[in-house]
Amino acid sequence: MIGFIKGEKMKFVTEDSIKINDAGMDGKILPDGLFRIFQEAAIKHSDSIGFTHRRYTEMNRLWMLHRLSYKLHSDISLYDVLKTETWSRGMQRFRGFRDFVLSRDGEPVCTASSVWLFIDTQKKRPAKVEPEVPEAYRPVNEMTNGTVIEDWQPSAPSESSGSFAIQTRLTDFDINAHMNNTVYPAYVFQAFTELNGAKKDFSEFCIEYSHELPYGTKEAVVKLEQQGREYIFSVSDGTQTNAQGFFRV
Repeated sequence: MIGFIKGEKMKFVTEDSIKINDAGMDGKILPDGLFRIFQEAAIKHSDSIGFTHRRYTEMNRLWMLHRLSYKLHSDISLYDVLKTETWSRGMQRFRGFRDFVLSRDGEPVCTASSVWLFIDTQKKRPAKVEPEVPEAYRPVNEMTNGTVIEDWQPSAPSESSGSFAIQTRLTDFDINAHMNNTVYPAYVFQAFTELNGAKKDFSEFCIEYSHELPYGTKEAVVKLEQQGREYIFSVSDGTQTNAQGFFRV
């Protein structure tokens, strides 16, 4: 099922099952599996209203994910059939806000909020959103997580925190010649499992992307530090921080 919710033409809905490559050895969904669901729903929504990747390319524009936060409300397992609702929450200057609800049998199992930057691909910097873009997306002023993600202030792990180096793969990089957003949570999950010796699901995850990891990057370094109930993390190329955030298990 793909399309707009009856009576709510601004909310877009897709339905699909959890694939085998989105689940771990215990059969539970992986963090990058959730990110792929969010990414695909956002792309399909844009495609459905005519703002395809090709159209944005012709405009010399793209939407770059800047922040995303999700909360798991129930376990999600292999072959579960999920309905994904997504909508634009509004656009301001060069930023766009998008939310998601994943449901199973009518009950929400995961909610997420995100912030995107509208980028001029020639000048390599944020650009003001043209009026026809929000008009097409028809924003819905409704937030899922109850947290104003745009006001979140991320903090970095200390210098003495644990670190884990990961060799990148060719398949980690996408059509925009940088590391795909879905790869970062996979790296964080791998580092956490390696450093802690056991797999634990992330019940909550929040990330801010600050600098892209371009094609040609050979290694990424993940740093982790526990602070109370939270784990603070960063992902870098060894010279600068490319992303940082926190998660809970």
